[in-house]
Amino acid sequence: MTKSKREVANTTAAAAEPERPGGNPDEASIAALAYQLWLAKGCPIGSDQDDWFLAEGILKARREQESLVPK
Repeated sequence: MTKSKREVANTTAAAAEPERPGGNPDEASIAALAYQLWLAKGCPIGSDQDDWFLAEGILKARREQESLVPK
């Protein structure tokens, strides 16, 4: 079942991301951040792929940074 944009908006990018093989962010986290990026840009038509790939890159970079921080 596909979530509506409103349902995705209720999920925050800061929410805990489940561990996935290879350390990639899950689709729900990417979708939530992509939606927030889209809203921040004023909801332009046709930017969905750009927003998705940007969100995916941001979340991957966050994970990479977190893995470098000593515990």
